Amino acid sequence: MLLVGFDAPVEQVMYLDRFMHGHELLQAIARVNRRYPGKTRGLVVDYFGVGDRLTEALAMYSKADIQGALVNLKDELPKLDDRHRRVLSLFWDREIADISDIDACVDELRDIRLRAEFYIRFKEFMESMDIILPRPEALPYIYDMKVLGFINKAASNRYRDSQLNIAGIGSKVRQLIDEHIVAQGVDPKIPPVSILDKDFEKEVGTIGSTKSRALEMEHAARYHIEKHFNEDPALYKKLSERLKAILDSFRDNWDALAEELRRFINEVREGRQEDRSGLDPKTQAPFLGILLEEYGTQPNDHKMRQFCEAVIDMVDHIRQEIAAVDFWRSREAQNILRKWIINEVDDLDLLPFDKQGKLADRFLELAKAIHVRLVNT
Repeated sequence: MLLVGFDAPVEQVMYLDRFMHGHELLQAIARVNRRYPGKTRGLVVDYFGVGDRLTEALAMYSKADIQGALVNLKDELPKLDDRHRRVLSLFWDREIADISDIDACVDELRDIRLRAEFYIRFKEFMESMDIILPRPEALPYIYDMKVLGFINKAASNRYRDSQLNIAGIGSKVRQLIDEHIVAQGVDPKIPPVSILDKDFEKEVGTIGSTKSRALEMEHAARYHIEKHFNEDPALYKKLSERLKAILDSFRDNWDALAEELRRFINEVREGRQEDRSGLDPKTQAPFLGILLEEYGTQPNDHKMRQFCEAVIDMVDHIRQEIAAVDFWRSREAQNILRKWIINEVDDLDLLPFDKQGKLADRFLELAKAIHVRLVNT
């Protein structure tokens, strides 16, 4: 029998079927308490009845050293029931008596604070289930565990909330939840549909209620704006303000809100379009947008032409500089480019002196965000 000197951290279950005591007993149960990725505890199944001997074996250690080292599964059952009630109470308190009403539950989790509280309570419930399974005492809770797991995944997809992640939960529980999610027609490995996806409107159309469709569109638009904000800060700031105005104007009028969000998303999908400035909307116009923000007021036609010409020249220079190997790893190279931008803006008298440094910093941040576009065009 492999006891002394045997070290396999992946081992999680130890079955005891003969008499042991003292040092030998400690060596045996210690085989399953090694740390390992995804392993939360070791399990000891005592067929012989040596549990009383373990108390004697542990007597040689101080209470502080052994506190919590061994837990009786029977002591976990009240905790499991309490954690089950705690997570369900989040919906009971909001007049959702049956968690099988998935849309209603996910709609309630729109509030980020409630979502955070749900995840904490749900994760605690999963931890208790992982301890008790596969004992029969866990069977009454399995259905709710699967449904709550699906609610968690649906909320994660709808609100684009990466915090609702069950990756750290025990493999037994995670497998049951993943199988249930797949059975509902959702692949847990596939991220939520982007508003840029050609099937986005089709996917939204499959959602049951108008309120749920509106929430899906709202958070899909939010996620898209946040994800691409650094690629065109001026444009996406305006879109973010537009979205807020739409939400404020049509709050709780779900039919009107859904229709307005549909039009808004179509506009967002189109992105920045060519305008009379003649600048490339993907590589040059974002720099002009930042320059106009720092300028602060609407320039006259002469000033606008000056801005456009300056942006064309500066973007060409920036493109050449950042194409150098390891440019973004070289602080010196970045400082040289920053000084060049400040000097160029100062020479052309585009902005007051106190705004030039901030503009240079924002130009560098933008150049880094759209590096691939700049060097490949």
